[in-house]
Amino acid sequence: MTASDPPEPSAAGALARLQAAHTDAQRLTAAQQKFNRLLERVNGLERLLEGLQQQADQLRAPHLQRMDALQRRVAQAQQAMAFFLHERLQQDQDGLAPALQRTARECLRGLLRAARSPVDAARAAHWQQLQRQHLPPQPEPGLGRSEIEALLQHFEELTGQRPELPDLAGIRTAEQLLAALLRQDQQRRQAAAERRAERRARRKPTPRQAQEQAQAQDARAAQRAIYRQLASALHPDREGDPAERERKQALMSQANTAHERGDLLALLRLQLAAEQVDGAAIARLGDERLASLSLLLQRQVGMLDKALAQAEARLAHELGAPVSARQPPEVLAAQLQTRQQQLQDAAETLEGDLQRVQDEAGLRRWLRGQAQAPKGPPGAAGRPTGLFE
Repeated sequence: MTASDPPEPSAAGALARLQAAHTDAQRLTAAQQKFNRLLERVNGLERLLEGLQQQADQLRAPHLQRMDALQRRVAQAQQAMAFFLHERLQQDQDGLAPALQRTARECLRGLLRAARSPVDAARAAHWQQLQRQHLPPQPEPGLGRSEIEALLQHFEELTGQRPELPDLAGIRTAEQLLAALLRQDQQRRQAAAERRAERRARRKPTPRQAQEQAQAQDARAAQRAIYRQLASALHPDREGDPAERERKQALMSQANTAHERGDLLALLRLQLAAEQVDGAAIARLGDERLASLSLLLQRQVGMLDKALAQAEARLAHELGAPVSARQPPEVLAAQLQTRQQQLQDAAETLEGDLQRVQDEAGLRRWLRGQAQAPKGPPGAAGRPTGLFE
């Protein structure tokens, strides 16, 4: 930290100094209590976001690097097994019973569908040749009338409205048609919302709406007032000492950012750093002014809740594991370790299988084991670990 950096009091200490403080002679009003509760909630959500970011920074790169290495290892073993089964089927087929030959072909087709294509150009060309040879040809793209009708009926059940059939040019799959229907429904809803907004704008506001509008204006005015106080106190051009000027310039930059994003707690913290506010000063504010500030904090709570949910969803998608900012960091680390171990087990199983099938007796035993495994899609319960995953 340089001499120009603003002071960094602990989050708990700064929050305590910003909350309305009561005296022995007077208890906190309902407005003061609400303001204090909202301050705590905003502060708590910010801490959760910071903690989640720290977890992401600590775990993301090592986990993704480890998973990528293990996935390459699994893919290499799958490719080797596929090439082996193809070569074995091209050799003396009389050595395998017809039932075992069928099992070998099923396993080969599963591997050709599931495994990555090899990186090496020659092996990749050979892989594509095997896919053309062993996999059934893909059906021509396009949707039949029965599929379209079933999708329209399903969409009507979901939305309660019979959709108009969109332009089918360029639509080849059910997913594309569903996406087009969703876009069409979103446009319809947006147009309806705009019409409702226009009608509301023409109406005279009810007393409650007028009160809410006045509160919103008061809230914006309260934030502007805090910002102007900070701007007046922190204006660097008014400071003669170079070190203090640099410190105020840093604080002023933070104030500009907080004002632009509507971060009331950050503005209050800056007032605290500038010694413009404390708990006693907050307690002296009238209930109406506190109500305006509380409205700003409520909006900030909503934005932080949304930001936290989005951050959790992004990280869960990146890591392939459920993520909650409210759980101890050790829980997510343990989940990622479990995923890595599962993939490592799959790689080791495949590599072990590849060794076992090199002799004829081992190949027969392995094929019988595959034939006895429960049928189902890749990853279904009971499928041989790692073969088609």
